[in-house]
Amino acid sequence: MEKDAGVILAKTAGFCPGVKKAIDRVLELSQQGKHPIFTLGPLIHNAQVISMLEEKGIHAVKSLADIPAKEGVIVLRAHGITPELEAEVRAYGIEVIDATCPLVKNVHSVIEKHVGEGFTTVIVGDAGHAEVVGLQGYAGKDAFVVSGPEEAEQLPRLEKALVVAQTTQEEDVFEATAEVVRRKAGTVVVSNTICKPTRDRQRETVELAKSSDLVVIVGGKHSANTARLAALCRRLCPDTVHIETEEELDLDAVRSARSVAITAGASTPSWMTDRVLGRIREARKTGLRPALLDAAGQALELLINSCLYTAFGAFCLTYVCMRLQGCRLQWEPAALSGLFVLSLHLINRIGERGVGTLESRKLELLQKHKLPLTASALLSGLAAMGLAFALDLRTFLVVVLSWVVGALYPFRSLYNLQGFLDVPGSKDFATALGWGFVCAVVPGLHQGMVFSKANYLAVLFAILLVFVRSAMLGISAVHSDLIVGKENFYKALGERRTHAVLLAIQVLLSLLLVALLSMRWKTPLVVALLLANLYPIACLLFGYFRRTLKGFWAETLVDGQFLFFALLAWLSR
Repeated sequence: MEKDAGVILAKTAGFCPGVKKAIDRVLELSQQGKHPIFTLGPLIHNAQVISMLEEKGIHAVKSLADIPAKEGVIVLRAHGITPELEAEVRAYGIEVIDATCPLVKNVHSVIEKHVGEGFTTVIVGDAGHAEVVGLQGYAGKDAFVVSGPEEAEQLPRLEKALVVAQTTQEEDVFEATAEVVRRKAGTVVVSNTICKPTRDRQRETVELAKSSDLVVIVGGKHSANTARLAALCRRLCPDTVHIETEEELDLDAVRSARSVAITAGASTPSWMTDRVLGRIREARKTGLRPALLDAAGQALELLINSCLYTAFGAFCLTYVCMRLQGCRLQWEPAALSGLFVLSLHLINRIGERGVGTLESRKLELLQKHKLPLTASALLSGLAAMGLAFALDLRTFLVVVLSWVVGALYPFRSLYNLQGFLDVPGSKDFATALGWGFVCAVVPGLHQGMVFSKANYLAVLFAILLVFVRSAMLGISAVHSDLIVGKENFYKALGERRTHAVLLAIQVLLSLLLVALLSMRWKTPLVVALLLANLYPIACLLFGYFRRTLKGFWAETLVDGQFLFFALLAWLSR
């Protein structure tokens, strides 16, 4: 849980694994250029996410008849479908991708096995819900759907009964219903198919509701599991509200409540919950000190979201790289790198502005100030080229070429290079190479130090440090349920492997610096960098064990390492 001034955010709020897997799959198809892409029904029950998918060319259709031509890809939704409909879809003549939640598919298997043994299936769930309709298809015509123990009392006498649950069912309701069926049937098999993420979410929600004056449930109004969370909370906390966006909040109720708890359904991304959390915290702030802290926080947030903070990080890293390779300390290469990074980061942010691909505050900033930010991106790029031209023609030509390549990356789908560029981890590798070039190669190129051992060292140092930085921000994006694909290293390799690789890189950097220290090479600087390298290691370990590095604060901490490196390098003079 995240606690702050009487406001608690549930740890279990956010996408469940099945939803994440379904969204990842359709985004991979989109990045591979497999258009048009259709989902048979909405992929998940969240209007905002469905809208985002529509922007990316992923369309929900009610039936096969709504597909205009027999081309493209059709994706089976996370809730699953009946075997008869699946057979019809596969016979339709276009590529079929199954994005059914693995836990739902497990229920299909349980039902199939017992139906084959002569059992009649009793499904505890919501009649007409997409998942339940799919389960009925596997259970056959003799199956029964009951919402709870009251409806189970109306069941006829059954010889052999299998009791299963809709995966998002309430556990107490399922157990009570199973007890009724045990009394009304001869042989009874009870399979509690409520998924673990649902159980964890419900247990935490109960604890929050018991100790809170107001509970805010965030999620789609048509989401069964979200509605069930709201119903569960209302029994324990009468002041429970179910909203889809922060605009629906009653701010007077938020201010008057002594304690507010926030949770969300399995199809609600964390960035939506974070927007609600931000609005609630803002509404509850009172007094001069909170107002001053809020103003300072907003100023820092503006620096982060406008990429100025990141650009200053590039400036600082260039200073460190100039010290490493023994360059004359000049302000022009450092300013060039800051402007270069500012320009390309703004262009990438503008080019990937879809809902769910950016943290909510960044998205708001882009929506409100798109024109000035676009102008800033172009002007800072031109300024970087101007500084490069002032240095020398060779540096100018290399910087221009690199800037053009970087500026085209977010628009790769327009020139059919997405398959080439969207290799696993490509975004993090590209970012590291870009920073390594502008922060280490450019200063060495201007001063005739390219291909020297010191230049190689500086380039390697910058690339490894920035790669770790980019991958750590990718981890933050995934934990925030931002919609990212396998061009992010973390999404491509998974959690454990990514943390292992990043920690190995930090150990490699430390060993490299220790080797330099043993050779008595620039001893004061190397000692300073060794100490500074503890910063990214600490960030990495904090993110791994706490797993709370998200959005704005993640970028503040992670990019702060460059300022720390520069400060210790400056003190080492």
